[in-house]
Amino acid sequence: METNSLIFWKRLIRFGFFILFFFTYSGLNAETVKLPLYGKGEFVSFSDLSPLFPELKFQTRESVLVGNLQTPQGKISFRVGSSFYTLDGKILKIAKPPLLKNGDLYLPIDLVESVFLNLVSYDLRYRFKDSELLLDIPKEPAPKRNINVKAIIIDPGHGGKDPGTSDADGNFEKNVSLAVGRYLYLYLRKYYPEIRLVLTRKTDVFIELEDRSKQANSLLKDTRDSIFISLHCNASLNEKADGFEIYYLSQSPSTEQARETALVENKFISPHSDANVKAIQSQMLSSVTQRRSKKLAESVEAEYDQGMTGLISSRGVKKADFSVLRGSLMPAVLVEMGYLTNPKESKILRDKNFQKKIARSIIKGIHHYASSKD
Repeated sequence: METNSLIFWKRLIRFGFFILFFFTYSGLNAETVKLPLYGKGEFVSFSDLSPLFPELKFQTRESVLVGNLQTPQGKISFRVGSSFYTLDGKILKIAKPPLLKNGDLYLPIDLVESVFLNLVSYDLRYRFKDSELLLDIPKEPAPKRNINVKAIIIDPGHGGKDPGTSDADGNFEKNVSLAVGRYLYLYLRKYYPEIRLVLTRKTDVFIELEDRSKQANSLLKDTRDSIFISLHCNASLNEKADGFEIYYLSQSPSTEQARETALVENKFISPHSDANVKAIQSQMLSSVTQRRSKKLAESVEAEYDQGMTGLISSRGVKKADFSVLRGSLMPAVLVEMGYLTNPKESKILRDKNFQKKIARSIIKGIHHYASSKD
């Protein structure tokens, strides 16, 4: 291990054996490159990645195999072989630990994604696809813009033939999400009349996931400063499972439970999907949109937690590959408001007074997000 470690540090200095594949061009201001993925598509070689980001500095304490990845935007610290890393003082868990093999450092894809979201200041578009990482590298990074919200798309989950989950008494998720969505719409219209609002469904009707995204993306013709809020209730075979959680889009789910939740929410994807929407969904993720989605998720989680203290506890901010979020080209979050399969939380989620409280908490989160600087 000591021998491999010494070789690794030398290679870092020399940036040896870096291979860059020019794949295609996505426009005059960006070029698309591809890097190979290792370990069944779960790792990126740091020696491949680092020449693309000269602002990304790497420091290490070789004796304990602890490393720091740092830019002016922030710092990520990790230990080789450990499934935890720190970002801005927070300890975060990842599915796979960083590995050192044959003198090279291999970063798991969720740690690489964290670098893109938190350490790269400009909008970087990327996608993990099969055995390669596709990257759109801007030749001239666009200037930063402050966050403003001019339009909000409220998406009550499920509806019509898709009831979602239900409690033991047959109360359906589609009705809870619609009720909260209506209150959210009414309060926003009252408090922020200048903001354009769209409610993807106003009655108990079924809307394809891709059509919800199309409604949201149609606003981009008029304003770039839009956000997307999708409302849902969670479910579990264990009726004691409880708590709310806020999701943003990621190709690497934060937990196995997050992956399973996404699979459940994605199950009503039409077999006759629109070709244009499929094209949108296959495009690379935008690091700036993801970063803003994460910021929005954190703001909503904080206010929801405070507003529902003693009623529904927080399970935190998580990430997963939700189809309804992937189709949206704007900052977007999915709110699992609580467990409908938990008798106590089901009673809360169906109570009109608490539904109003949930709506107001989400609005406070949106306000906090909109007031922050990018």
